[in-house]
Amino acid sequence: MQAKFFSSAAIVLIGALFVVGEVAATDFPGSGPYPISTVPASESPPLTCNTLTPAGNPGNFTVTAITGSNGEFPKRALCGTPGIACSEYSYQISSPLLNIDHTLFSVSATQELWGGAPTFTPSIAVGDSTTGFLTYARHEYAIRFNSNHSKSDTAQMWISGASRPRVGSVVIRSGSKIVESCVIATPGIAGDTFQPVFQSQTVVLAGGKCTGTLVFDAGGNVINIINPTPVPPNTICNVGSPTGDLMVNDAPLKNNSGPHGITFGTGTTTCYGPPRPSVPLCVCTTVICP
Repeated sequence: MQAKFFSSAAIVLIGALFVVGEVAATDFPGSGPYPISTVPASESPPLTCNTLTPAGNPGNFTVTAITGSNGEFPKRALCGTPGIACSEYSYQISSPLLNIDHTLFSVSATQELWGGAPTFTPSIAVGDSTTGFLTYARHEYAIRFNSNHSKSDTAQMWISGASRPRVGSVVIRSGSKIVESCVIATPGIAGDTFQPVFQSQTVVLAGGKCTGTLVFDAGGNVINIINPTPVPPNTICNVGSPTGDLMVNDAPLKNNSGPHGITFGTGTTTCYGPPRPSVPLCVCTTVICP
């Protein structure tokens, strides 16, 4: 009888563990009965976003990163006199209906703000006094821009030294009740000021059949390929991007982040990205590229 009692207790205990495990699984964001899943977010930061309400419904504002002439973000800049190297993060904020009272960006604690147009730059773990955004957060801080009740405005900030963006948040407040947010590229990863960063570099591409100049952003990522030139006896070198996934052997290439790109075919195509650039750039020895 005693052995039988212990066996029953074990069954009850095992059953309880299954129940606990089931509850834990449904409580994890994205795997349970949640209407909208945002976990995990892609670490490739978007350059534009449309805000959502706290309930996850479509909001009223569009935020777009302002890129350089070659699509680079952030842009290189000189700050102060005499100028020191810094990284410029600029954004266009707009709404067809609502005024933009103030806008908040999250900035990683690894980033030193040199200047810009913020009216509020709290210390770590202080957060925004109006919305509470990033209160108690120590890994990042908030920068606020007031917009004088306009429906369109530009926010600019400069980060000291080299910087690369990462996934961050932008929060927009209109009036006293409307607060919306979305995910966008914000200052996140500091560069090493003692490590040289290429601005441009001439390289041999497509299995030695072409040369070209790679253009880099402030974080050292390829953002453009210019001056594609055939190496005799080859006669064609074109730069292009795929309209969808970059396909290699009939399979989509998902991560091509190495410093040398990838060359495939019979030395006919060299491509850089994704995720940087997010839309791959290729040099090809064919008319249609890639």
